[in-house]
Amino acid sequence: MQDVILKFLLLVKAELKREYLFLKRYPMEIISFLFFMYVILMAIILGISQLSENGQLNIDQNRMIIGYCLMQFVMSSQMGWAGQISNESQTGTLEQLSISGHRLGTVLFARGLSQFPRQVLSFFLLMGAYLFSMPKLTLSLENFYIVTGMLLCIAIGVYGVAYIFAGATLLFKRVGSFFQIINFGFLGLFWQDRSSLDDSSISAILYDSFPLTLGMKNLNHIFNNDGSSILLLFANQIFYSIIFGISGYLLFALMEKKARKMALLSQY
Repeated sequence: MQDVILKFLLLVKAELKREYLFLKRYPMEIISFLFFMYVILMAIILGISQLSENGQLNIDQNRMIIGYCLMQFVMSSQMGWAGQISNESQTGTLEQLSISGHRLGTVLFARGLSQFPRQVLSFFLLMGAYLFSMPKLTLSLENFYIVTGMLLCIAIGVYGVAYIFAGATLLFKRVGSFFQIINFGFLGLFWQDRSSLDDSSISAILYDSFPLTLGMKNLNHIFNNDGSSILLLFANQIFYSIIFGISGYLLFALMEKKARKMALLSQY
């Protein structure tokens, strides 16, 4: 067991170095992505304000910004896994990974942990940009350490969904913008009015247990500082995130096994 943990930590260390080299060599890729995400929502906000009669946004702007920043966090996590597998399929490094002795699921998890600091930084940079651009927002970054801890808990559940995306990429290779469409679709879940759902319905149960929507709910509690128990919020998030994380890993293992049988891990 000790040897397994040591090997995993060495894998995380190698992925951290890989992430550092990537950021050092291609800084504009990260900057352009954040700028692109920033401009999209600002354009939507400007368009709505121009079309409204009094030029005012009659919406919960705080909830809108939290959901959008969380969507960016989720998108960078999920597309990082599926996108890298697609690229490695074309360059041949996926085949090298498949015969390296490391499980692909373990490699992806190590990558997720190594990319987490960048994704958290992106979350706060994007939110900081909106706080600067929209003075009427009442959000505060004072509890950034609590938010960071909650993002880590959310990330475990996000990785479960990312495993499914990555497994589908192993089987279908070039998936185009399919997963990007799904990620933007998640934005509607973040902004969904929970009170409109029947408590006994399947939709409500899934909404309350899905790590992304549950994470959105918990982040709202933290940012609004409404007196909710922080420990209870963390316990609830960790419980469901672990369930989704393990389920996603098991599904990925099945898809990886099928991909190996179909010889889909080679270069193409």
